[in-house]
Order: sequence, then C-alpha cells, then structure tokens
Amino acid sequence: MFSQRFQNTSRSISKCRAPVASTARLISTSAPSFAGATTEKQKKEGTIASVFASLSGAQENTLPSRFRDLKREMVGSEQHAETMLQAWRQVLKDLQPEVDAIVSKGPEVIPTVQYPGAETARKPLAEWMDAETLAEIRRRGVVRIKGVVSKEQALEWKESIKSYVKANPEVRGFPEDDKQVFELYWSKAQVEARAHPNLLNVQRTFLDGLFHAPHLKSINPSSTERAISLSNVVSYADRLRIRHPGDSKFALGPHIDGGGVERWEDPEFRSYWRSILEGTCDWRQHDAWSFGRDGQKLVAKGDLYEAPGGCSVFRPFQGWLSMSETGPNEGTLRVFPLLKEATAYIVLRPFFRPLIAATQLPDGTYPPEFLHSDNWVLDTDTSAFPGCSLGHSLELSPQTHPHLSLPTAMTSVPQVSPGDMVLWHDSIVHAVEAQHQGTGDSSVMYIPAIPLSQNNFSYVLQQRKAFLSGRVPFDFPGGEGEARFKGRATEKGIKSVEARQAMGLAPFEKTEGMTVAEKALIDECNAKVEALEAEV
Repeated sequence: MFSQRFQNTSRSISKCRAPVASTARLISTSAPSFAGATTEKQKKEGTIASVFASLSGAQENTLPSRFRDLKREMVGSEQHAETMLQAWRQVLKDLQPEVDAIVSKGPEVIPTVQYPGAETARKPLAEWMDAETLAEIRRRGVVRIKGVVSKEQALEWKESIKSYVKANPEVRGFPEDDKQVFELYWSKAQVEARAHPNLLNVQRTFLDGLFHAPHLKSINPSSTERAISLSNVVSYADRLRIRHPGDSKFALGPHIDGGGVERWEDPEFRSYWRSILEGTCDWRQHDAWSFGRDGQKLVAKGDLYEAPGGCSVFRPFQGWLSMSETGPNEGTLRVFPLLKEATAYIVLRPFFRPLIAATQLPDGTYPPEFLHSDNWVLDTDTSAFPGCSLGHSLELSPQTHPHLSLPTAMTSVPQVSPGDMVLWHDSIVHAVEAQHQGTGDSSVMYIPAIPLSQNNFSYVLQQRKAFLSGRVPFDFPGGEGEARFKGRATEKGIKSVEARQAMGLAPFEKTEGMTVAEKALIDECNAKVEALEAEV
C-alpha cells in the first residue's frame, strides 16, 4: 500500500528533473527586498489587525508557483523524499501522546517560577529553581513568573495608561468601535515598565540561562553580523492591551510571529531547520535553544514583504507583564506548550497532504483514521504552505495543522496577578482566548526579551529616534503616532544606566568571560551611540 502511494508521489518529483532555480535567486527576483533595520521608511497606517489575515478579514491566498518550485528543490531526490516521509511518520507518532498529556493536564502544564529576592535575582537561572522546573521550561517553551513587580506598581501603571488614553482620545486601536489593543508605545507607564530593573533582570537571566550560542567561538571578530550578547538586553517598544469583559472581537487564533512563509523562503531560516529538513531529517537533533550552528537565527529575515506588523528584530522570547487579575476563560493568553515535536511538525507540514479528507468531530478535532500517517503523502505538486499568506504571520487552525488538536490542546495560562510576567519561546504557537468571559479587564503590556545583536541594535537606534520624536516604531503600522500626545514619556524619565543602554541612549560595558566576537559587537554598538550623541 505504501509503495503504491510513494510511486504516485515520486511522479510529481520526476516532473521537476530540470534544474530548479536556486532559492536565493527565486527570492531576489520574485519577492520584495527585505526592508531591514537600516531603513527609516514608515509602514502604512493600521492597527494590530493589519498583522493577521484573520483579524484584517483577508483570506489565505494561493501562493505563487515559485513556492511549488521551492518545495521541490527542498525535497530533491526520491531518496530524500522517503527520508522526509519517515521523519514525518515519526513526528506524528511522538506527537500524539504529548498532545494527550497536554489536554489532560490543562493550565498546570505550564511551569511557574517565583521572582526571587534581589540577591538571588542576579544569580544564574539555575539558582532560581530546581532542575526539574528548568527542564520543563525547556520542554514547554513557556513560563509564568510570579511577582516580577508589585501589584501596586502594575495597577498604578494601568491607571496611568487609562489617563493617557483619556487625555489623547485620537489614539488608534482595535477594534475601532471599542478600543482595547492600543497603538501606544511611548506612554510613561510603558517606558517605565521596560526600564524597570526587575523586568530587565528577568529578560537577561532567562535569555542567558536558556539560550546558548556556541557559534560565537568561531566567529571572525572583524564581522559582528552573527555575534550576540546574552548578558545585555535591548528594549523593544510594543503595544498594550486592556481587554473588556465580554469582548469577542480580539479573537486572535493560534499563530507564530516573526514571519510566515519566510520560515521556508528565507535561506537562513531553511539552514536553521537543517536537522529537520536535510540529510537524515533527524528532527530530534534540532536545538530550539541554540541560534543555529552558524548563528542563522540571528540573521534570518522574517519580514520579506515589509508587512505592517512584520518584526525585523530577533525576539527569542515574546512576553507580557500583567496589569490585571486574570485566569483561564477571562481573555488571556493560550499556548501550545510543546516545543520540539510541535516545531518539527510545523516545519514538515507543507510537504504533506492527506489522501482522504474527513469531517471534523464535534470538538473541532479530526478522527484517528484521518490523522493516521498512512493517510498522508508527500506534496510537491502544489504551492501550498498551510496557514501562510504573503505579508502575514503564520496562522494555524484545525484545518491547516490537524495533528496538533488545537481546539483541545491550546492551553490557557494559569491565573496571573498584576505584576506577573509570562515569557514564551518565539517558535511556540500562541493565541488569545476567543471570548473574555470574566468580570474584570484583561490587561497586559507586551514586553519581549531581546538580546544585543547587530541587527537588533540597528533597530533600537531607529527606535530611539522614534521615541525622541514620539512617532511609531518602524516595525508597526505607521503614522504620526504620539508625536502630539499630551503626557508622553521623555528621555528625562529614563535614569538607570541599564535602561539607557537598552534604549540605545548609553554605551554598554565589556566584562570578563565575553568572547572576542561579543566584545567586538559591543565596541561597534558603542561607536554608533557615541556618533548619535555627537550629532546632538
């Protein structure tokens, strides 16, 4: 039975025996050039709805034929097609029991850590928790951190934001008729939160304690493009949310930020997935906590189409700080808390299609016979990359990624209090609950953890200009922003050295133990800061 199916699949490969144009050439001739962190051109005006096809009302469009050619190039030979099929089958086999375990455990599957006292907070992450908890964070790719700032401080920030909105009613937001996700970046509360020593410490400690960059030892110090400093973090200005009880419009479904189809189209991204897609397709060898054998993740381009919400920085951790008492079913974050198996499944998914379709079960999942590996064969005849449309994030659904059992396995974050923080790995599938069924607001400030790198810092210097002028940061829908707003934050409010460094307002320090490449990166960043200061 399998041999017949494979013969059918092989015929589609044989159709493309003629050499396929290299992927690099396909990108350079067929796709828009990447508007990286060195450009200062603003994007079109809009809101968070511009980022997602589902919120903007756009449909998943058929991708151009070059994506079919791309799939064929990546599959290559019949022998490699067989290797990919066996890897796919093993992923499906290993994924199912993990999905069942997530469903049975519910929110408690998400690891929780208490923010320690000042003395411990400066120590390595391994001293914050026991080895079992640390291992679970690595496995799940998400963590809830209790008590990063006091409840009083978090609630004070929320009231400050409300006053800022009231003083500036022209602020844009989603939905337009009942603004809850605000296009705000420079309120005093947001800037103070990003500058708070506890938040900076959480970012630095979790980055340095979970990610590793072995490639740094072999980098030519004269080239800092792939260098990184995990002990130095930079600030990324993002939005905030004050979601009202009963809201169902901000129903942001399962997705992954930082690029959609770019995850396969960009050569550096493909190289990063090498363990999953190339050679023996030994997906278990893929290390999501590394930046790639040659630092590919640091230079991979997740915004090839200059999308309104495309992210041109590398965010190893996305995150938010809670400003409300919020639990499951109260408009909170949902995640698919599994990193390795889910990543392998998502990366391999575009190359396979079902032989026989099926109708969804009442709970939104699919019957076992549809999900069984025997029902799935290689697909190199179509340009389909499920969940992808040009210029949008990767959005997942039961139809596009049925084996994840998203309706039942997407897990709400456990109860959070004002001052708690949640971090999740940039490859983790996440969503926002479709309806806020609680009685109080569900409020967060989006604050990710971003390390110092060449590309990240180039963006920060652009962001610095936006901050000083009150305009919208480059990664977000453009416009005048808060330039004329009353009561926005100013540079005078950023006092600590660490906070000023993170905002590109002060030079970084070199310390013992840094690699030559890391020191060269810091020298380069400091020279840029000094040049800007000299202009002033």
